[in-house]
Amino acid sequence: MKKIFSVLMLLTVISVFSQKVTIEPTIKVTYDSKLQLGEKNKQSQKFVLVGNSKDYYFAAGQNYLNDTKQYIPSGIDTQAISDYFEERLIRKDGVTNIYVTAVEAKLRYQEKIDLKWVLYSETKMINGIKCQMAATNKYGRRWIAYFSRDYPQSLGPYKFTELPGLIVELYDTRDDYHFTVSKIEKHTKTFAFNLGEYKNLPKDKYLKAKYNMDFTMAAFDGIEGEDKRNLEKALEKLKIMHNNPLELKPFE
Repeated sequence: MKKIFSVLMLLTVISVFSQKVTIEPTIKVTYDSKLQLGEKNKQSQKFVLVGNSKDYYFAAGQNYLNDTKQYIPSGIDTQAISDYFEERLIRKDGVTNIYVTAVEAKLRYQEKIDLKWVLYSETKMINGIKCQMAATNKYGRRWIAYFSRDYPQSLGPYKFTELPGLIVELYDTRDDYHFTVSKIEKHTKTFAFNLGEYKNLPKDKYLKAKYNMDFTMAAFDGIEGEDKRNLEKALEKLKIMHNNPLELKPFE
């Protein structure tokens, strides 16, 4: 019995450590963004991208500091406070992991992303960088990108990559989600992260679980009476404030 237990423990350890992801980046990019998350809920957010032309990590600022253990508390400890855009992405070997901490649950899903870009001859200067226009339809939106061949890394915000250069500006035609590069740096420090503690779900089950944790009483067992009614009203308002996700059609 003791031998069986030892084997099971070993398999668990191997499984956890097999989820360690390592990226050898060549570039670090900071994006400023405007996010129309929902009705009367427009937010600004800084994002950080580190990667090379094949693999990358992308997250909002606080989550990047948390994931890279660079966060140093000063005054109010904000480590546990998520950014407005909660999800983070790691692409490795052609597979993208999207992961999040929802209440106390650590969840992720994997996706292979196929983008069909159309390139245009139109160019413009963005923060001193010459960029070329491209467009694609994805997730229920039409996206306009301006990329630069001066930076050959085929990278961009969120899941938007596969252009012959770095995406310097990206927005949907409703201008609900708008990302613009504010800083580009050479960056060669290895990025390593262990995804083993994040439960891997199919995308549909991930989305359902995240919705339940964010907008239903699933995370508030034991609350009754007036407190329950007040919380239900607050959750309904929260739904309205977050009823415009970036992916209007997650399976498109």
